[in-house]
Amino acid sequence: MLLVGSIAVLLAVLGAAAWIGYDGSEDEADELFDARLATSARVLAALVATQPAGDAAAPLVVSFPAPLEAAPHDEAGPLGHHYETKIAFQVLDPGGRLLMRSASAPEAAYAPLAAGFSTQRHAGRDWRVFSLRSGERWVQAAERDDVRGELSGKLALAAVAPLIVGIPLLLVLLGLLVRYGLAPLAELARRIEGRRPDSLAPIQLARTTAEIAPVVQALNGLLGRVQSALERERRFTADAAHELRTPLAALKIHAQNAARAASDAERRASLERMLGGLERSTRLVEQMLSLSRAAAARAPAAEPVSLRQVLEDAVEDALPEIRERGIKLNVLTDPPVADFTLPGDRDKLTCLARNLLDNAARYSPRGSSIRVELVSRDGVTTLAVCDQGAGIPRELRERVFESYFRIPGAAGSGSGLGLAIVREIALQHGGSVEIADGDGGRGTRVSVILPCDR
Repeated sequence: MLLVGSIAVLLAVLGAAAWIGYDGSEDEADELFDARLATSARVLAALVATQPAGDAAAPLVVSFPAPLEAAPHDEAGPLGHHYETKIAFQVLDPGGRLLMRSASAPEAAYAPLAAGFSTQRHAGRDWRVFSLRSGERWVQAAERDDVRGELSGKLALAAVAPLIVGIPLLLVLLGLLVRYGLAPLAELARRIEGRRPDSLAPIQLARTTAEIAPVVQALNGLLGRVQSALERERRFTADAAHELRTPLAALKIHAQNAARAASDAERRASLERMLGGLERSTRLVEQMLSLSRAAAARAPAAEPVSLRQVLEDAVEDALPEIRERGIKLNVLTDPPVADFTLPGDRDKLTCLARNLLDNAARYSPRGSSIRVELVSRDGVTTLAVCDQGAGIPRELRERVFESYFRIPGAAGSGSGLGLAIVREIALQHGGSVEIADGDGGRGTRVSVILPCDR
């Protein structure tokens, strides 16, 4: 379709150009012939002006050489050109009496005695005539119109002939070029058609043009994203199967113990342990889903988000558990009235803040305190949560960002996903996460540094 359309457009454009060129060349040739006719009349008038007026009864006739009359139509010779027989002149007195003429001119005047160009008909043919007054004489130079048309057509054809000849060659070359240029596209279609449904490897072509390269790159990018999504889903499924196997087995045991309990007290204890296991399993599933959602889209929504409002929402969600453990929560903001606005995804940022607070609450001893800081300095905003827990050893501060990693011997019932979720969301917003010792070397300080629009 592209080739057919290109050929049709080229034919239309080049055809119109050839026609315009042909028509323009004919007009220019006619103007050139008119100029030549006028020049011939002026030269003849200058020559006649040097001769005395005659009273001969018969006009003087200027004949052409006999060989010129019989010369081939398109050949020039030592005596002149055959086309001369198609050109004529007349010299007349003021009364219109013929004084001199060429052998090819009629005995009557070509045109009325009026200066300028005109087209007259004699002996069944049209003649282009130029009349010029020179003193007491009139000079008329004439040329057969069909001869002028023939010459004009030849000149115009000669001008556009290269274009006309070049059109078929151009179309052939264009067809070859389009076919050559689209060959990688045809190869791409064949490779896609012949692929297995489970193949997500990048597509490699034998030859790639500048026009096809962006398509191949975009397609390979899509295949890469699909492969990442499938790997993420497979990893999620594998992790879910692995992480849920133990709590589900424990729940089964607790249920069996409750069913076989010999007393209400034993049954109640088994049910309480089963409820605790269900709560931990539910949280584990929620954290796994949060991590999966956080990693699902690398580019967060670019809408203005108030970190102050995000923090308030996260505190509201975490406050019941914090109060239950008797933990004191202090929130400090600097500047105190700032909104700390940045472009991002509000839901993900709320999840980030909630996980920071949840981690601090789970690993802080009862009756301790948690301090939350929201500070804006030099174009960046820092959200820091400082607890009074056991802290994180320096050699493990990078590993705690790995999914499902828990510090050996650590208290609490975490799933090992909280900080992994925090780093994933921070990276998506162009930020970073740092872990340091808490106040006085006790506990942990987790800081999230984000670029801020404020």
